[in-house]
Amino acid sequence: MVGGRWPATLTVLMGTISVVLTTTIVNVAVPGIMADFDMSQLHAQWLSTGFLAAMTATMLASARVVERLGQQRTFRITLWLFVAASLLAAASWSTPVMIAARILQGAVAGIIQPLALVVIFQVFPDDERGRALGLYGMGVVLAPAVGPAVGGWLMDVSSWRAVYLAALPFCAVGLWGAGRTLDNQRAETVVAFDWWGMVLLAAGLALLLGGLAELGLAQAWIPPGWLIAGGLGLLAGFLALQRRRASPLVNLDVFRRPAFALAFVLALVYGAGLFGSTYLLPLLVQGVQGLSATMTGLVLMPAGLALAMVFPVSGRLSDHWPAHRLIIAGLVLVALAFFALATTGPATGFVVLAAFILLGRIGLGLILPALNLDALRGLPDGLMQQGSGVINFARQLGGAFGVNLFALLLDWRVRQHLHAQGESSLTLHNLYQPGAADPAGLQALTRGFAETFMVLGSCFVLAVIPAVAMGVRHARVRANSFGL
Repeated sequence: MVGGRWPATLTVLMGTISVVLTTTIVNVAVPGIMADFDMSQLHAQWLSTGFLAAMTATMLASARVVERLGQQRTFRITLWLFVAASLLAAASWSTPVMIAARILQGAVAGIIQPLALVVIFQVFPDDERGRALGLYGMGVVLAPAVGPAVGGWLMDVSSWRAVYLAALPFCAVGLWGAGRTLDNQRAETVVAFDWWGMVLLAAGLALLLGGLAELGLAQAWIPPGWLIAGGLGLLAGFLALQRRRASPLVNLDVFRRPAFALAFVLALVYGAGLFGSTYLLPLLVQGVQGLSATMTGLVLMPAGLALAMVFPVSGRLSDHWPAHRLIIAGLVLVALAFFALATTGPATGFVVLAAFILLGRIGLGLILPALNLDALRGLPDGLMQQGSGVINFARQLGGAFGVNLFALLLDWRVRQHLHAQGESSLTLHNLYQPGAADPAGLQALTRGFAETFMVLGSCFVLAVIPAVAMGVRHARVRANSFGL
């Protein structure tokens, strides 16, 4: 490294904080954006879904981009693109422009995040990586923890446009440090990049997620069934292509390990619960409880801080306890939290609401380290990097589908309740503004959120099944080992 280990770590941390902060900080501003652009809730979900889907697709390409451009050049180009996308989002004059800016932000984020971890592993010896990863992990977790509070404050003192600019100071520090600390050496041997696989994956995800979103619209430009069928067809083609490639984006051999396949399913559920609830909670707090954007950020902040504290504890426990026990405990806590949120209403107090959200984040904190450990344990060295990438991919993919599907479910249930009350003429997206809903609209919102969180909780209850299967498999492995 050009400028030392810790300066290099702080440089890439600034880039990672920028993209991670933008993942969550915008959610607090969604009700305000919907009101200003007369945007439906189903279109608003693309501010999160588009970001996550783009990040999911480009994350698999990060290593190949670095091989061709080098670390410094890759970091600087992607961070400048992120700055441009943030400025475009802040200056947006229409819904399509803002969604396009968010997709560009997500595509850049998918390249920056894996690059940061690679830099840390390269510059630190094995016995010092723990400290570096601890600093890195703390920054990554604290950014989304305080992001909603900062975003809420910016919303109340300025507007949603200021929220998109919050990450720019971190970008400036990262760009300043990149030329002083990061190496620009390219790989001597460049592995062929699977461009066709990348195109099939990105296009398949776009069509499938777009088709699901169109299901909630009264009139769609293209029949949703065609989009969904096209997306599934492209994704099937992607999987078929991966089997024939010498250097695939996704090495399907990892799925031959039963433990990894079970972990992949759990990572999908984890991502759906984490990102789906992160999108829904600001809408709940502002639409049903009627809290301001600043108060919305504050009600979410204790949960984020708790998540940051639980991660290192859960990591230590994963070294001593069977992974499936921690995963099952976490799944139960998350399910209980979602069921508790389903009982909330306009009269639910700030402390009670914060406590329910806190309980769910503690559960998520218990799951992730054990899940990652169990997924990668037993993989041969040649598949370790692929396994890590695929598990991260699964978590992001679950997040993209979680936001999309649960936003669709919420919209459908609220519309049904409004229709049942003879209030079908109400403009639904305006109901998410604090204090905007009349008694009929507030009742429809409360019931819609209750049913959506009940489904979310039920998904985590069902996820206990593959977690138990993990435990059964481990017991068999131990029994066979003792029998030898």
